[in-house]
Amino acid sequence: MKKKMIAAAAAAVLVLAAVMTACGGKDTKESQTAAETETEETTAEEESQTEEESQTEEAKEELTVTGEIVAAGMSSITIRTEDGSEESYLKEDTKVEMKGDQVEGTMVTITYEERDGMNYALLITDAQ
Repeated sequence: MKKKMIAAAAAAVLVLAAVMTACGGKDTKESQTAAETETEETTAEEESQTEEESQTEEAKEELTVTGEIVAAGMSSITIRTEDGSEESYLKEDTKVEMKGDQVEGTMVTITYEERDGMNYALLITDAQ
């Protein structure tokens, strides 16, 4: 009788182990599929961002304008162009190659680029 009970208990343990292994294997496959899908989506997003960045860099174009300084501060400069309009430029890592200071009334040429709807001065020189 003891042998039959031990055999029955062993059989029950084996069945339980088989059921748990089968269920665990299914979860693993689903987890692997989800991980693969997530990796593919991340790769696609990274490629999309890289394409956008390269297009943005290609779109960056250096422009030049000449005018009279109306106001100049530490972080920006405003000039009046020949047509009378006033334009402001942010000075962020701007190279300045002038003989004098940036004072009102001085004629300057600004090389700049437009980013995010703002004008960023790259180079400020005396107007020729």
